[in-house]
Amino acid sequence: MKPLYKYSAETAKHDGEIDAWRESRDENIRCRDFLDQQVREKFDGFRLPDECAENAIKEFGYDRTMWVIANTILERKGDGRFGQQNRKWAQSLHVAQDRHNYEFALESHSCTVDGLASDVRKMYAKLNLFSGEHIVKSDEPQDYTGKLLILRDTSLSEEYRTPENQLFLAKSGFGCSPTTSGRKIMGEFLNDGEKAQFYRQDFIGVAADEYLPDWARERLAELTAEQEQTQNDSPKMGM
Repeated sequence: MKPLYKYSAETAKHDGEIDAWRESRDENIRCRDFLDQQVREKFDGFRLPDECAENAIKEFGYDRTMWVIANTILERKGDGRFGQQNRKWAQSLHVAQDRHNYEFALESHSCTVDGLASDVRKMYAKLNLFSGEHIVKSDEPQDYTGKLLILRDTSLSEEYRTPENQLFLAKSGFGCSPTTSGRKIMGEFLNDGEKAQFYRQDFIGVAADEYLPDWARERLAELTAEQEQTQNDSPKMGM
């Protein structure tokens, strides 16, 4: 699957990424045509089969399929045939404002587009990903050093987008502090210990303990015990 470029043509020109923007725009148009064809072939006038969205996701992935559907809803401002939840969902994807967006807006009837939006939202929800509902709430920016963090779903490639891969143990990096100018956070994935680094904005926040699965609690306990043992085994400095 080709990567989805999420920024405007103007931003792409400024950053020297216009070729990436064009390739993604062309793929958006192909996705639009694919979805429109699915609707024409499978909508019987009363029911829109789930396979319309399913087939698009298999061909283009969740991100691009959702991008094209959300863009269509946003392009049809004032159209009351879209459900409130679907319109809020479309807004939450933050599709870049661009004068070219009409080029990959669906031609299908608004009611069928609304159905596509509902179907793809339900399918994505079945991934059971962590979200802002699963973090420690705080009025102040938090220090992430030594904390178990939740990665944003969009920070992971689609093939790795699982709740297990969202749990990341922060170890170091200027990005751990909410007051420094640095943004990088170094650490490891909780499920397999793979070392990696991300930017502070790639995380939703600190994982709330009550939402952690048993395996995550057990792994954290193991890591804590290992760290304490290492500290105990370290030679003590003489007075």
